[in-house]
Amino acid sequence: MNRNLIERERRSNMRHLFSRLFSLLPPPTTRRSAIPDRLEQATVYINQIRTRLEGLNQRRLQLEEGNIGTSRRRTMMSPVINISEYSHVSGMEINLSAESELNLSLNEIIRIIQEEGAEVLTLTYRNGSNRNILTIHCEAAITYINGISYINGIDRSRLLQRLRIVIEE
Repeated sequence: MNRNLIERERRSNMRHLFSRLFSLLPPPTTRRSAIPDRLEQATVYINQIRTRLEGLNQRRLQLEEGNIGTSRRRTMMSPVINISEYSHVSGMEINLSAESELNLSLNEIIRIIQEEGAEVLTLTYRNGSNRNILTIHCEAAITYINGISYINGIDRSRLLQRLRIVIEE
């Protein structure tokens, strides 16, 4: 094999590996980005995911400890709600954990999320060990004006406050 063929195969392999990496990332904010820029985005994204995973693991441990404590003493625990960012652009995740006796109005929760400028992408509901766990993935609504897209800002603190009011009623 000559050097040109070896180099061509190496570049082809690198393109394939870059393609696999970039397919795991959120869509780029610009139409065309240079490979070093995309690699930097991948690094930032991986660090965000790592931080989010650590936070979720801590949250899971707290919830598990709460469930153990609940089985020892049957006192009502207040609902726990958490909003975290999962995309560097516009995504967020809302986690709600509450006693199973608590009646949740999913319509009301979704209505509030939409009123605050987000679109619900997925909603997961689990009921186990006397706890309701609700996970909602949202994304900021995008408005198109004259062919230009605008990402609506979401005030997470206001959304959190409004959701707490509905849940605690």
